[in-house]
Amino acid sequence: MFKYILFIILFAFIKLFADNNFYTISICSDEKYESSLYCKDNIIKETELDIIITKSKDTLYRTNYGKFGTKKEAYLQMKKLSRSTKQFGVFVVNIDKNNTEFELFEVHKKSNNLNKISSYNDNSIIDLNLIKKNMENSEKSDKSEFYKEKVIKKLEKEDITENDKVDFETEFKKIVEFENVVKKVLLEHPAKDVKSENSESKRDLGVETKKIAYLTFDDGPIGATKNILNVFEEENIPATLFFIGYQIKNNPIIYEDALNSKNITVANHTYSHASGGYQRFYSNSDGVLADIDKNQRLLDKYIDNSLKPLRFAGRNVFRLKDIKTNDVALSKEHTQNELLSYDKVHNSGYSIYGWDVEWEFDENGKPVQSPEQVLQYMETSYKNSKTKKMNKVILLTHDIMFSNHYNGKANLKKLIKLLKENNWSFESINHY
Repeated sequence: MFKYILFIILFAFIKLFADNNFYTISICSDEKYESSLYCKDNIIKETELDIIITKSKDTLYRTNYGKFGTKKEAYLQMKKLSRSTKQFGVFVVNIDKNNTEFELFEVHKKSNNLNKISSYNDNSIIDLNLIKKNMENSEKSDKSEFYKEKVIKKLEKEDITENDKVDFETEFKKIVEFENVVKKVLLEHPAKDVKSENSESKRDLGVETKKIAYLTFDDGPIGATKNILNVFEEENIPATLFFIGYQIKNNPIIYEDALNSKNITVANHTYSHASGGYQRFYSNSDGVLADIDKNQRLLDKYIDNSLKPLRFAGRNVFRLKDIKTNDVALSKEHTQNELLSYDKVHNSGYSIYGWDVEWEFDENGKPVQSPEQVLQYMETSYKNSKTKKMNKVILLTHDIMFSNHYNGKANLKKLIKLLKENNWSFESINHY
């Protein structure tokens, strides 16, 4: 009996220690608690582990992913993170609750991560009550009534309250039919905020209803760029290729082919691509401008483009006459450190373009989403006015995704076919 009690005490002590001292993966940090929630809801796409938000006296609000007994376990999991999550400069950190006084320590359990739809590979938030409200106000038809009846029955069955949201990843087996129904309803009756309602009213009045896609490709020219050039020659639509200077030097024939294509606009994507060290690169404004100017001089030998279109390496930043936005994925501190570089480059005559939607790829260059999913993201961004300019969607892709071993040419042609079937038109970035 004594041994049994001792075992229980020992087990409880080990569990307490494990709960109070562990390793985790730090994803985002910022001065504002709201930014941590944004990171939890929109940036961390993984849902397999708990998300922990911490704040101690000497640290910023930090959003962390997972609890691990050893540093090695944490590093192994960190390698599995999606590329879009890794870009935030993730690192492993030790949490020691026994020796650290936390002002805030929140654990968002895997089962309670109610704002993700990771099975769609999307980071949209679905408020089921808004869907229900939109359906109730929708036009009467056999089709809408059919879906309306099914969804409302499910809402009632699941006893979802006013503030509840559903994580389809964890509930997939139980409500797979419900998932498919809601997905369809979202496309037909998207939940509206003030901005989207205003945009819809403008469309109802006949103001600029045209959907325009700006298909952009980064990090060429490389071997896969040839597939891109061939597709746009066959489809006879415009595209914009943001080329890296050192890649132009490495692949001069492909570069020349791009220049000779009537459908292709070649634009600046820095000379060095920051050599992969973005924070260091953008902390030196003179170095950034010199790097970009070096690539522009290479382009100016062959291109007369007074707009000097540019996309920063690794940064979703806009600096245009009517648009000035920074990369929301960066912390306030990182943004402040880089603002001088952004503005110095823009003031030197460059038109800087970010993107609205990204067709992502994994660490090997393989596309993560299907062409059908990319179309859905673009349609949703358009319908909900989640773009920098109304009815205009800039799509970011990377040349490597269209390699032959990823069926790249067929995937690109499929996306273009879907866009055409859904009444999208196409423009180069010079006509944005």
